Amino acid sequence: MVRILQINDREEKIQKIANLYQNVWQSEDNDSIYERFLRHSTYEGYKGLVVVNGYGEIAGFAYGYTSLPGQYYNGLLAKELDSIERKKWLGDCFEFVELAVDSNYRKQGFGRLLVRNLLEGLVHKTAILTTQVHNHSARHFYEGLDWEVVKEPFFPSEKSEPFVIMGKELN
Repeated sequence: MVRILQINDREEKIQKIANLYQNVWQSEDNDSIYERFLRHSTYEGYKGLVVVNGYGEIAGFAYGYTSLPGQYYNGLLAKELDSIERKKWLGDCFEFVELAVDSNYRKQGFGRLLVRNLLEGLVHKTAILTTQVHNHSARHFYEGLDWEVVKEPFFPSEKSEPFVIMGKELN
């Protein structure tokens, strides 16, 4: 039996999702992931979910928060969009920050379940996310959930690979 749970006992669950993230993406050290995820959990409008397998193990997670001026990523996105796009996509926006599913649980609908539950009940007009331009499986996944390309390419930093900004109208 699969369950979706809110991330409410934040420190313990955030350490577990940081571990999962590090295993999935094989990137940066676990302490910086944990600290970033913990900081994000204090942002306005934060919503975080985990999907738990029948043994009580976290098989995947997703989280986001209200995207507001003054936040690092909101600032990067705002620079990339013209005034009409900024108003439409960032004016009342939920920033979908992370989604990760353990490789042992992929292709079982967990990602889809997490995304749908994360967006359910939000009061925001739009949601926005970024993914790598060449991550075709992620792009196909989000397009299948009615996300649209807002801007491509997007370079979050001078040294980064190209990303795509995707958006979804919620209300």
